[in-house]
Amino acid sequence: MNFENNFFKNFFGIGLVIFPLFLLIGPLIAELFLTFFLIFSFFYIIKDKQERFYYNKAFLFFLIFYFSTLISTLINFYDLRSSISGIFYFRIPLFAFSIWFILEKSNFFDKRIVLFYTSFFIIIIFDSLLQFYTGRNLLGFEITSRRISSFFNDELILGGFLLRTLPIFLIYFVMSEMFYDKKMNILLLILIAFTSFIIFLSGERSSFFLLFLFFFTLFFISKDLRKFISYVMISFIIISTLLLNFENPNNIDPTNRMFKKTYNQVVGRDAEYLQLDKKKVIDKFYLFSHDHQSHYKLSFNIFKDHILLGSGVKGFRNLCANKIYTLNNEDGCTSHPHNTYIQILVSNGLIGFFLIVLVFFYVLREIFISRIRLRKNEDFNKLDVSKAIAISAIFVNIWPFVPNGSFFNNWLSMIYFYPVGFYLYFKYKTEKNFFK
Repeated sequence: MNFENNFFKNFFGIGLVIFPLFLLIGPLIAELFLTFFLIFSFFYIIKDKQERFYYNKAFLFFLIFYFSTLISTLINFYDLRSSISGIFYFRIPLFAFSIWFILEKSNFFDKRIVLFYTSFFIIIIFDSLLQFYTGRNLLGFEITSRRISSFFNDELILGGFLLRTLPIFLIYFVMSEMFYDKKMNILLLILIAFTSFIIFLSGERSSFFLLFLFFFTLFFISKDLRKFISYVMISFIIISTLLLNFENPNNIDPTNRMFKKTYNQVVGRDAEYLQLDKKKVIDKFYLFSHDHQSHYKLSFNIFKDHILLGSGVKGFRNLCANKIYTLNNEDGCTSHPHNTYIQILVSNGLIGFFLIVLVFFYVLREIFISRIRLRKNEDFNKLDVSKAIAISAIFVNIWPFVPNGSFFNNWLSMIYFYPVGFYLYFKYKTEKNFFK
């Protein structure tokens, strides 16, 4: 079979491009695609003896992390349903290596992809604004909990989805010839500014903060994108100032949620969400909020009994209601601790926690190395700039000081590892010695 000209190359290459659409439709479609994607990729990787995709430092690291997850899952077996995500977690890191493989074989970097993402973002932006100003989106989904969700209906993940899809769009744009078109640059600038505004409207405070962290990191790394990012920020402020002056049917005030409510929760003055018996904690400082701090305290109680290997990927969910761990009034018990690092500390113990901290410092190192490389380049190098975008996206995903979703959630894991595949591809293109 001539791989370079077969149908499957195009099928999986296009599938990789539109993977965010699969995530938007639902986790089942994305999971099915990921499964066939892995089978196809590693069949050819092994068949053609392409050792660089698995005989490298990155693969070894993810293998160690998977085994720490697997061992913790097996020694803390609660039931099959709780254990299955830990047992089959290997497919998530492998997804990143499959992306690297498909990018090399398909080389899908052209204006058709940029046009797809442009249309994709325009539809979501229009739908979100429609829901914000009329109360319903194109599919008739109503506003949930005074927050817009667009096509996600009652799942309040719109901001996080846009935040993590945006870097991939930027990579495709930088790699295409359209990057050199001034008119397209202006269009993209306005589109990203509107996307940032939708993230703000979504009310997802972590996503909004991480959006600015992404822009700041990219601004720090790449001198070639600094003017562009500055114009995006100015455009965002103008758009926000203009559009927030229009009335919306539910009187949603994202500014109040982003800033005033956050401040009140941190200092313990948000009496509206506190039960009467908790009012005694008012004026006390909290890590993000009373509820988040309860999650963290409860996590530490569980961790003390599972220090080295952790309590398993669903350990927090299964143990938080146990009387030996519960706090006063049973505070803090939920499905996960709402922070990646604390979740890994509880689920994988010190071994897993050490590995994720190691990743964080490695990414910091890569940020500074990328900055030095780009400063030395007199001409625009789209490979180095694209790698900078990918590493900035990874940095945002592993930033430790924000509340976030469950690290072992399939949907979130897939979107976390999506830019990792792009990073590996550009890392190999620019620094092949790393993989020897």
